[in-house]
Amino acid sequence: MKKNVLLFLLISLLLSCSENEQKKHIGVSQCSEDIWRDKQNKELIIGAYVNNQVQLHFASANDDDQKQIEQIEQFIRQKVDLLIVSPNSAGSLAPVIDKAYQSGIPVIYFDRKTNSDQYTAYMGADNYEVGYTMGQLIGKQMQGKGNLVEITGLKGSSPAIERHRGFSAAISQYPGIHVISSELGDWTEKSGRKAMQQILKETMDIDCVFGHNDRLALGARAVALANGLKDIKYYGVDALPTSNGGIELVKKGILEATYAYPTQGLELMQLAMKILHGEPYEKHNVLHSAVVDKSNAELLLLQYHEQQRVSNNLEILHGKLDEYFTQVNLQQKIIVGCIIVLVIIITLVIVVYRLYIVKLIVHEEVANEVVAPLAAAPSVTNESLMVVSDTFLDRFRNILQQHLQDADFNVERIGEEMGMSRVQLYRKVKALTGVTPVELLRKARLARGKQMLETTDHSISEIAYDVGFTAPSYFAKCFKEEFGKTPGEVRNG
Repeated sequence: MKKNVLLFLLISLLLSCSENEQKKHIGVSQCSEDIWRDKQNKELIIGAYVNNQVQLHFASANDDDQKQIEQIEQFIRQKVDLLIVSPNSAGSLAPVIDKAYQSGIPVIYFDRKTNSDQYTAYMGADNYEVGYTMGQLIGKQMQGKGNLVEITGLKGSSPAIERHRGFSAAISQYPGIHVISSELGDWTEKSGRKAMQQILKETMDIDCVFGHNDRLALGARAVALANGLKDIKYYGVDALPTSNGGIELVKKGILEATYAYPTQGLELMQLAMKILHGEPYEKHNVLHSAVVDKSNAELLLLQYHEQQRVSNNLEILHGKLDEYFTQVNLQQKIIVGCIIVLVIIITLVIVVYRLYIVKLIVHEEVANEVVAPLAAAPSVTNESLMVVSDTFLDRFRNILQQHLQDADFNVERIGEEMGMSRVQLYRKVKALTGVTPVELLRKARLARGKQMLETTDHSISEIAYDVGFTAPSYFAKCFKEEFGKTPGEVRNG
């Protein structure tokens, strides 16, 4: 009876440990890869730190509808628990996102929408208001007269459509301002240059340029300066606080003003967790922001640098917590092992109590059958030891290669697949190679990343996630320490 009770307690403990280790998987489908979205991805990762039961999977479509469709199809096949998506275009992406929603996956739109109403929640700024606010500001600063150029975002994307509508509504209130061109871009600085080159073929009489983001405005400015046009004023949207971002450009006088378009990855993660936990949430979440000009650019930059300092400290803390919880998991396994040993001991005591004499006879027979062959066995040679070591390392390397993409794959799981404890694995790998299993895992990931940089056209961020790093910045840091060059230097070299 006592044995059955202990077995029941052991099974309950094992089941509870298994339940605690289950994670919620969130797919993040970004329409493109740029500084703005990289900042948001980092915020999402920090937001996930507070909940150890979440695993994020990032994908970037690089402004390619078909690629984003394929990436979302993959998330559907993986049966992620929730999908965060910023669709590249409003029409093309609707069917596959509807498919994800209809399959039972909650869908959060961020920044952009499709023309479908099949989604769980939306979070983003009011792009009509963004365009209208910038139109009002430009109209006043142009004093209601002059020639104006608009360079829009990607055709068919909801932010480009809504910003153009808002901007046109505001400028229409200034009959003395002539919008001489509304040229298409695709959110990149390169497309801003191309658009401006096309505009300057028609006219060089331009007073002001409004880009749907800062990069478009910056690209237009480069072309204008190359053609000797120095008096044009430039306005944008995004106001990133990073190096050469919109806020710094305003501070330097390169842009007259920009509009802070919030990334809000932390709030986005909070919304996702409410949905996953079945808590009340708002379906429509509008993020509010404001214009950035020389009056507030300095203060905003100071605030950002302070936030970065806190963020970096959080990353260090998270690394130490990972190490701590790994040790805690080891302690839990030791406790489970002790319980198993205790059950075995109690079982043996019961058997000995009931069948003492029979047990002695059996023990003697077993000893004769087991010990004698061992005593007669030949000694182990150096050659056989080398074969065992090579076989062990080959198996170890194969396991590493199979799991490089899994950011959660750690020494504990390597030990499980090798059938060894963490301590046994550490000692054996250290004795055979001179480095720890953790170092070998990191070296294998970095070596794979270097190979991908040299042989594929994947972005550095995609490669970082593909080889199991949770942040491109950490990948770059480890890469530089390992190879003495940054990923960008290897890619360009």
